[in-house]
Amino acid sequence: MRKVTALVAVALTAMSCSLAAGQGAGPVILDLAVDPSSGPPGTVYTISVRIESPRDPKAIVPLLYHVREGAEKIEVAIHDDGLDGDAAKGDGRYTGRSVVPDTAAQKTHRFEVFIRDKAGRKSNVLEYRFTVLKGAAI
Repeated sequence: MRKVTALVAVALTAMSCSLAAGQGAGPVILDLAVDPSSGPPGTVYTISVRIESPRDPKAIVPLLYHVREGAEKIEVAIHDDGLDGDAAKGDGRYTGRSVVPDTAAQKTHRFEVFIRDKAGRKSNVLEYRFTVLKGAAI
């Protein structure tokens, strides 16, 4: 029994050390916003998230991955510089733009989004839906 207790103590100590060394959980994304949430092929829409990370914000890879219906992985460059749709520089809300492709089916599509840090750790996953409408973007 003492050996088991000692092994558990060693494992907990190792886990604490790895968390302290920055090898714990990845970044956290919150407050997903998509505007507009529907439109015909060609529609440009903004997608933004607030990023919280226990590490240096410079460790964030400025790409938002969104996966359409579990199959199609799309990368969107995101930024927090107050330009090109981003509301305010340095506020922790990162914004990017995406375009509805001409080949998109007219229906409501489900997307899962996440980010990674430079160590490769994946954030939590958020979900949104976008409805592709008939017609051409204005």
